[in-house]
Amino acid sequence: MAQIVNLDIPANTWTELTNANAAAVRVSNLGGSELRLKGTVGSTTPTDDEGAIPLAPGQTLLSDVTLAVLWPEPSGVNRLWAFCQVNGKASVSHADA
Repeated sequence: MAQIVNLDIPANTWTELTNANAAAVRVSNLGGSELRLKGTVGSTTPTDDEGAIPLAPGQTLLSDVTLAVLWPEPSGVNRLWAFCQVNGKASVSHADA
């Protein structure tokens, strides 16, 4: 389901930013610490940060770059997750894939 929401990112916990399959997601880091973003196929929680991309405080990942471009492997990435070493916050917007 499409969403526009602010989400709390608990410390040291992978938190799903998407609530359905998405092709592209806009994410703004509203917190004071770096977020690590990682795409997955389906809603299986990541177990490591291999392939994760950093999103600095105040930085925005625009939705004009698809998840498939950001994570070409594995094929079919359709969910997005965030990890922060301290409590964080993100603004998230996406349409259904």
